[in-house]
Amino acid sequence: MARVIGRHIGNQAGIITPMPDVEPPNNIRERLAALLRDKTPGNQIIIGLAGGSGSGKSTVAKKIRAGLPGRKVEIFALDRFFKPEAEMPRYWSAYHGCARPHYNHPDSLKVDEMVAFCEQVSGFDVVLLDGHFCLYYPEMRRRMDVKCFVDIDLDEMLERRTRRNLAEGYGGGAENIWHYNRECVGPEYIRYLLPTRAYADIVIPNQAGRAAEQDDILQALCEAILHKVE
Repeated sequence: MARVIGRHIGNQAGIITPMPDVEPPNNIRERLAALLRDKTPGNQIIIGLAGGSGSGKSTVAKKIRAGLPGRKVEIFALDRFFKPEAEMPRYWSAYHGCARPHYNHPDSLKVDEMVAFCEQVSGFDVVLLDGHFCLYYPEMRRRMDVKCFVDIDLDEMLERRTRRNLAEGYGGGAENIWHYNRECVGPEYIRYLLPTRAYADIVIPNQAGRAAEQDDILQALCEAILHKVE
């Protein structure tokens, strides 16, 4: 069953994805205060949430929204900016024996439209941009007040992704998902997405057993935002 879920893909590829050290909450609070120093009430705060498919970005976004009661908070999933399948870059699938649409490549998104959308969105206290390539493009990073990366072990991420896709009925059967994880999702996470962790102002842990650390970080983030939007 482990093969179906997708465990040990990182280890099979000789990939090590070390977790960053736990950062004291006070350090995070000081950094957030500096990042938001020039924000005044009425100024929209834009937060980017990057991370791999299955890392838990959408769940973290909902937790942040729940921590900002009474504020106008909107979550925008950047998946809406994927190109039509016919315009997608391709990767070669040995399992299928053909080229397949490549949703894990930076060229899979309509970047100009995405940037324009972020420039025009208004009417909220806080905007949460939820997208795996959220921190990849410099023109997107420049429009964010706080840049976050949702961090998780690669094997755990792929296992969660598989369970989610099976539960929600997309991505094909378990065997198809396993091969897609192995051929595309895992390797391209290492190639394109994990390096964007270096751009993050805040790394949010989402591994099993690190819920308390995540709670501390999200509390610090929400407190910093509430201080600015009250």
